[in-house]
Amino acid sequence: MINREEYSNTLTKLKRVQKENEKLRESLEVVKREADHWEILAKRTDVALHSCEAKLKLWKGTSE
Repeated sequence: MINREEYSNTLTKLKRVQKENEKLRESLEVVKREADHWEILAKRTDVALHSCEAKLKLWKGTSE
């Protein structure tokens, strides 16, 4: 049988672990949102780069 003190200690540890787990879940959500943001920004930058490269090729072709 588990005694009252052992039960209390185990319950305290459980609560501490649950709080830590919640903080880690929140941190994970923040990291996921930031990753999505940077991925979208990278895609926009890639599109802008291709557009600039196309304009440069056109400009070089008409300037020669």
